[in-house]
Amino acid sequence: MALGTVPDEQVLRHLTARFTAPQSEGATLLRTGAAEMLDALALAEAPNRGEAAQLLAALALFHRLGFGFETGQLDGLAEDAQRSILDHLVTVHPATTPVAAAHPGPGHGANMAARAYLRRLSLIGPAGEPRLLDDAAAALAEAVTAAEQQPGRTPAPSATAMETPAIPGYPKHLEGDLQAAAQWRLISPAARRAAEQTMDRLARATAVLAEATAAADADQPASPQEDAALLSRSSLHQELDELTARHALLMHASVLADAEAAAEPAKHAAVVVAAQATEGQRRPSMAAEMAAARDAFMAHVNAAEDRIAQTLSEQRRLTREALQRIFPYAVTSRGRHTVRRNLLENSGLGIDAYQQASRAIGENARKLQSVEAAYRSGAVSFGRPSVSHDDVEQARAALQRAETRFSDLRISRPNTLRALRALDRAVHHEPSGSEAPAARAARIAAQSRERSKTTAPTAPRTHTATTAAEQVHQAHHSAAQQHQPSVRPA
Repeated sequence: MALGTVPDEQVLRHLTARFTAPQSEGATLLRTGAAEMLDALALAEAPNRGEAAQLLAALALFHRLGFGFETGQLDGLAEDAQRSILDHLVTVHPATTPVAAAHPGPGHGANMAARAYLRRLSLIGPAGEPRLLDDAAAALAEAVTAAEQQPGRTPAPSATAMETPAIPGYPKHLEGDLQAAAQWRLISPAARRAAEQTMDRLARATAVLAEATAAADADQPASPQEDAALLSRSSLHQELDELTARHALLMHASVLADAEAAAEPAKHAAVVVAAQATEGQRRPSMAAEMAAARDAFMAHVNAAEDRIAQTLSEQRRLTREALQRIFPYAVTSRGRHTVRRNLLENSGLGIDAYQQASRAIGENARKLQSVEAAYRSGAVSFGRPSVSHDDVEQARAALQRAETRFSDLRISRPNTLRALRALDRAVHHEPSGSEAPAARAARIAAQSRERSKTTAPTAPRTHTATTAAEQVHQAHHSAAQQHQPSVRPA
């Protein structure tokens, strides 16, 4: 994948001897695999030249590479190849062609469900278990029905170079799932520690495998030690891949949570900007002038809040795409529930995690106290050796690990739950109806009054902003009496 060519024979023999169980056909298998990779890359460059079965096979190959431990920066190339294949395959596969024709936009829920179905189908295989194929088809129908019942998403207008972002920094596109997992481990100490421990075990298993196969005879069957070493390394590879997948999804959801948190200050800032934009006008004295001032003020607020809503909608779409890309079976409600449970339980952040961590601290503290007392007394119980200095150090290290675990939880658990709540909102989000003009005006006025209470008296724009808010409130009251709203819906 990196070189764009089949490695030479010497490289293939080296890989066969060092990193797999010795076998006479090893070099041939590697050469075949390299050729399959080149064919898949060619299909990604020109997907219209391949049949549906070939595209599904290539999609499965790239999906397996998506979280490979050794792919590194090549993960981005694998993701681009998957996207290229899906863009074409969704329009030609018999099961998804009608969906793509009815909803061609890649951001529509039905189109996203069709792409998730194709990913799932590629992993099952054309000759896979019939029950799994039926489940995938049923999940596609369920997801398409649910998506079609929701109003279509209006794509956000392209921002010009001079336009200020609705929410500064968002929507945010992460570079890739591997990079997303690495960023999550910077946020969550528990995730970082789990990844470090798994990588350490994988490194030791790789060293054991290298030692077991270094002096092996390629003409002889693999020994039980070699088989055990290879199985252990493969199992740890899979464990690390699953860990990386969960961490990547949590980071995508955490970015959405950050965007949602930044939306409220952005709305407040929009009100201030709207007040500043209209403050240069003379103070209205008649009802018509008051209505015009209100319209000018609310026009700024409406435009800003619409852009904020579009930005959040785009960030939610990116999160849903990440969920369906990383866990294709999450297209159904049952699949999403399974993902959510795994994100909590497999991260050691279950509902009783705090209790277990606190209990471990108490138990290890009592054990350390007992060991230290026995060490200081120097007494030797019958049939038991005296307590040594190493025993004390081991007990102290165990207590430190328990305390570190509890400290990690205090940071990791709130961050994880915050990301999960954002993920739930992204999956189950239903576009809300337009807020009534009078209701929005009343809300803006109330927010302005609240800010004016906490603003210092010497602030330069307090009186002007408060006056604008009072004007909006008066205009809202007048409009409510006359039942003649004159601002456009949000």
